[in-house]
Amino acid sequence: MKYVTQNLHCGDVLLASVADELQDLSNVLSAHQWAPDYSVNTSTATLQHQAAYNKSLSIALAERGWDLQPRLSESPRLIGDFAKGLIFGEVQFGNSATLYRDFYKFQYGLQNGLLSLAVLIVPHNENVFFPTRVASVRNMANFELAVRYFTVLPISVPMVIYGLLADDEQA
Repeated sequence: MKYVTQNLHCGDVLLASVADELQDLSNVLSAHQWAPDYSVNTSTATLQHQAAYNKSLSIALAERGWDLQPRLSESPRLIGDFAKGLIFGEVQFGNSATLYRDFYKFQYGLQNGLLSLAVLIVPHNENVFFPTRVASVRNMANFELAVRYFTVLPISVPMVIYGLLADDEQA
């Protein structure tokens, strides 16, 4: 799958220290194929669209040694989608308001020394990425919105945002 990235509040030293992990993450994303009706078969169900991408990415990350469902805190209950070392990440195919919850997790983790870099994975353009789901992706988090949110919020969390692209989409 193709993607674009935006680094926010990241220095060269930080990016160099996590270069192997970011390359690993890039390899996982690149190994996935985009499809207008993406699906994944599990032992109990066939998952489609957003759920299928979440499951497929989780499986690939776990195979590469990433922790799944990492917890930053029990109270408040703050759980992410993946982590490795001091990298903590979220795959976000939810409503745009969920970006604020993700930001809170990232900020909490940074403030408490639980992460050095946050990673957010979103569709670049949800209507192009999920072309058969136009009604269900209304107001979905996307790359441009995430970059705008995380650039103007007053607390600087080092972050890499990945915007997933459909095969024929231009960034």
